[in-house]
Amino acid sequence: MKKLFVSLILGACLVFPFSSQSYAASYTSYVDRVVDGDTVYLKNAVLGTTKVRMLSIDAPETNYNGQSQSPWGTNAKNYLSQLLPSGTKVTIETDTEAKDAYGRLLAHVKKGTLNVNKEMVRQGHAVTYYIWPNMKYFTDYQSAYLEAKNSGKGMWSPSNPIKELPFEFRDRISGQEPDKYVGNYYTKKYVIPSLYKQIPIEKRVFFFNEQDAQEAGYTK
Repeated sequence: MKKLFVSLILGACLVFPFSSQSYAASYTSYVDRVVDGDTVYLKNAVLGTTKVRMLSIDAPETNYNGQSQSPWGTNAKNYLSQLLPSGTKVTIETDTEAKDAYGRLLAHVKKGTLNVNKEMVRQGHAVTYYIWPNMKYFTDYQSAYLEAKNSGKGMWSPSNPIKELPFEFRDRISGQEPDKYVGNYYTKKYVIPSLYKQIPIEKRVFFFNEQDAQEAGYTK
């Protein structure tokens, strides 16, 4: 009977293989300092690094090649600093890909029950920026974006709205053309980088290349 049980378990593992990409991993750490509206340093390393790029959001720049998106970048940094003063205990939650090309940890940051990434979007201090395959909380974050946009919060204030999205600002300052393919989360159609504006912000999924879009099940 014991051998039969083990055989059944092994068989189940073959049919339903365990995958590290299927479940988010969580870690506990403490905030060292806030760099800007979407970047923080931790006091103790997680997966070998203390630098965290908050996942699936993009805040206005405070210093990109010597240029800033003022006042929105400063406002975002100040708000995040209020949420996460030095020493704050946080839960760091990764997704499918835990690090980016720069070695930064890509994570959803949580303070108690508060999802800090989502809160930054909800208050209009960041915009959604989903890059496949890290897709966790997509509908939640996009709903937060629409709430902020429709309420005129933060960078969406009708009296002083932001002129460019953070990635548009970075592209202009660096003299670079858009280079990511963009898909519609709901229709599963994608467009070439230069046509990204055809897809509304709340439906956008970015891909580093066309192959990624196709592997994710998107078509032209």
